[in-house]
Amino acid sequence: MHFSKTALLSLLAAAVSAAPVPEEAQSMVAAVPQWTITNFKRTCNAEDTSCTVEFGVDTHLAAATPCSYVVNAASRASRARVDDVTCGPYKVSSGWDGHWGDENGFTTWAVVDFAQRLIVWPAYTDKQLANGQVVKPDLSFQPQSISW
Repeated sequence: MHFSKTALLSLLAAAVSAAPVPEEAQSMVAAVPQWTITNFKRTCNAEDTSCTVEFGVDTHLAAATPCSYVVNAASRASRARVDDVTCGPYKVSSGWDGHWGDENGFTTWAVVDFAQRLIVWPAYTDKQLANGQVVKPDLSFQPQSISW
């Protein structure tokens, strides 16, 4: 019986020492200043079939880049998905989410600088964007590295 206990303990010790060492997680946070999204505003017509989105992208490393585009939809343009809008060196996309109910809806944008391989995801609630008001204060977001 003594041999069995010793053998079992040896097997357990070997199993523990042979366990793979987990890799350290790689941070995707880029070592650059936060980007400030300036004067963000979405103005929609009364029918919600056309919205104009306007904002600036300030990386704090160059002059701010203005961005303005129009979203047209048969209905609910304020919730319409947007893809591949060019604003200076950036590509902009957005999508609306109402998972927590229509009264708690929000839109998340992706602002991508493919040349620098950086992305930020500014997001605003429908309440922040109501009536074409400018979102104040401006919001800043930490860029993430794109690894592809």
